Amino acid sequence: MENNQRPVIIMPEGTTREVGSQAKSNNIMAGKILADVLKTTLGPRGMDKMLVNTIGDVKITNDGSTILKEIEPDHPAAQMIVDASKEQETNVEDGTTTVVVLTGELLKQAEKLLDEGISTSTILKGFKDATIKAKEVLNDISITDIKKENLVKIATTSMKGKGPKYDIEQIAEKLVEELLKVEKDGNINKDQIKLRKIHGESMESTEITEGVVVDKNVLESEMPKDVKNAKIALLQYPLDVKDLSNKAKIKITDPEELETYVKQEENLQKEEVDILANAGVNVLFCQKKISDISQHFLTKAGILSAKRVKNKDLERLSQATGAEIVNNIHELTEDDLGTAGHVYEKEVFEDTEYIFIEECKNPGTISIIVKGTTKVVTDQLEQAINDAIGAVSATLRNKKAIPGGGASDMAMAKQIKEYANTIGGKKQMAIIGFAQALEELPKALAHNAGLNTIDIMVQLKAAQTKSTNMGINVLTGNVSDMLEESILESTEVKDHILDSASEVTEQILRIDDVLAAQKQAPVGGDVGSPMM
Repeated sequence: MENNQRPVIIMPEGTTREVGSQAKSNNIMAGKILADVLKTTLGPRGMDKMLVNTIGDVKITNDGSTILKEIEPDHPAAQMIVDASKEQETNVEDGTTTVVVLTGELLKQAEKLLDEGISTSTILKGFKDATIKAKEVLNDISITDIKKENLVKIATTSMKGKGPKYDIEQIAEKLVEELLKVEKDGNINKDQIKLRKIHGESMESTEITEGVVVDKNVLESEMPKDVKNAKIALLQYPLDVKDLSNKAKIKITDPEELETYVKQEENLQKEEVDILANAGVNVLFCQKKISDISQHFLTKAGILSAKRVKNKDLERLSQATGAEIVNNIHELTEDDLGTAGHVYEKEVFEDTEYIFIEECKNPGTISIIVKGTTKVVTDQLEQAINDAIGAVSATLRNKKAIPGGGASDMAMAKQIKEYANTIGGKKQMAIIGFAQALEELPKALAHNAGLNTIDIMVQLKAAQTKSTNMGINVLTGNVSDMLEESILESTEVKDHILDSASEVTEQILRIDDVLAAQKQAPVGGDVGSPMM
């Protein structure tokens, strides 16, 4: 090379580069920090996080997916873990926190192994073999007797691991009862489950019903408020004075012409209500406006009516009652009507009435009105119910459940270590590292419950030699049989946790070069340093 030869520049000015061990170390550190943020929220005794956004809104939660949505980590490796957690939420709607915590623990173990001179490829091979073994153990220790009472236990366990620290067995039992009514071949259509929130009442007054609940009240006090054997019309058509087209104008020069015009408009609206009455309609849900005049005629016709109904609610009503959504009332026929055994208005809170549509033609729709004394409690209970729906749905699909309270984690760790003893070479250390990462999950449960982690883990390991059902009941502080304590989890949720955590760990460990372009500063300020 000649001395006057200029260097070749292949990256834009301001690009930073981390190579080799530096890149791995920074990525592992990001994963560990993210896991440490969520670890204290794990389990029924987990702590809450107060999240304050840029405009000062405050949210209090211990739900992993909610926390991750709010904090939006800036580090790319941390974002990879967030994406894995979101995938967990999308697929099974539960276990999002555990995915992040287990990933962080696997990265900690990988960091120790790298410091001892073990190659990345050896670590990944060991982790992969350990994951396969762990899934085998999960299958072996699963129970397949999936009766209603076991589903209630799974729902209860899932809900107790979230926000509300109350007695929620009754809510779990009612939830499972309704889910079983709409389950078809192990599948639950979550689009047909609608949650609404009201705060200001006790959590125990939460309502779960089969059917559709519309958050509207009956238009007129003199209209029927309780209709049996309902024939239901769904309109995307306004019962109102029609707008003139093409910017046309009507010129009225004397009072008689005005009176005639008003009378004609009344007749037109009466004719439209007559179409409904002649078709046999006794319940009407309209997405558009209903004028006072039309309300008067609907009342005279004895038709329970609601206006400005959301399109999503119309779709649920169509699915549940068999009614067609009509966008031109003049085309409505008796064949377009849906049916329901009972439609009625009920007060769900002070001066707040909803319309309940029950005993529908097509069962398969569930309405849940989530109640809590404050907005925080209501939000937490909503998330708990969503997670319970996910856990129950996964169990119905997979037909398998496992003991909770860290029992399955310890059973997997124990048998993975036994398997590692049959493997020679450095890969054995990686397999043992995977087992040690799993042991951190029950340890976190114990720590969050204020238990002596050393004592409880010694007791748990000893108890596991007798039965894989032994876990930590953090509410009593004892090691006991989780099946007898009614603490169950979904096998599919745990199985998916193993897949998600091991896959994102592999992705992060395979990165040995990070090229980052310089961020553009916002107008009027400098780029701040990322939170993580």
